[in-house]
Amino acid sequence: MQSFVSLFFDMDGVIVDSEPIHAQAGAIALQRCNLSIDLDPISLQFKGRTDWDMFAYIVEQFSPDDDPPGRAEYERRAEVQRLIDEKATVFHELLEEVPLVPGVLEFLAASRQQFSTLALTTSATRRDQEQIFNRFGLHRWFDGVITAEDIQRAKPDPEPYLKTAAILGLDPKLCLVIEDSTNGIRSAKGAGCFAVGITTSFQPEDLRQAGADAVVQSFVELAELLNLPM
Repeated sequence: MQSFVSLFFDMDGVIVDSEPIHAQAGAIALQRCNLSIDLDPISLQFKGRTDWDMFAYIVEQFSPDDDPPGRAEYERRAEVQRLIDEKATVFHELLEEVPLVPGVLEFLAASRQQFSTLALTTSATRRDQEQIFNRFGLHRWFDGVITAEDIQRAKPDPEPYLKTAAILGLDPKLCLVIEDSTNGIRSAKGAGCFAVGITTSFQPEDLRQAGADAVVQSFVELAELLNLPM
C-alpha cells in the first residue's frame, strides 16, 4: 500500500457507534413534532449525510396534502430547523448511551506515531461533534475538524474531504479516509483520497460498490493493513 501523510476519520459509525442513537433521536424528534413517519428506510438512505438533508427531504416529501402550494420557503426551512433542533436535544439526552467503536482509541494512539496529521470530517453538527469530543476527550487527537456547518455541499459531494485537505494544506491523494457509509466513501473518492470502508454500518459489498479501495471489519484489521503496532 502507498504511504500517506494524513488520516481523515468520519465520526458517526467510525469513532463512535452512534448511528442507532441518531436514528432513535430522529424518530423521537419526529414524534415530538407530530410527524408519523417510519424513519428507518429514510435514515439508511441519508446515512453519512447531514440532518438538514434528511429533514429537508422529509418536509418536502411528507407535507400534508392540504399544505398550501405557495407555502413560503422560509416556513419550510423553519420546520426543518425545528426538527434539527429537536433531534439535537434528544441526542444530548441519549448521549450517555453512545459507545466508542472498539479499538478506536488504541488506533488513534498508534496513528499518531506514523502520520503527520489526523483530521475529522463529519456530517454531524458542530454541537454533536463537540459533545462527543468532550465526552471521550478526543480533542487532543485531531489537527483539523470539518462539520456540517463548514460546508455548502454535504457527502456524497467531495467538498467535505476537499475542505479537510485544504485546511491542512495537503494534496488529497496523500490522505487516507476511514468511512462507514456509502455516501462517505463516494465523497472521499470524489475528492481523490484513498478510502477504507469499515463495516460498522454497511455490508462489505456495499462499501466496495461505492468505491472503497479496501474494506475492514475492525480497527485491529486496519492497523494490520497499515502496519501499525496496536
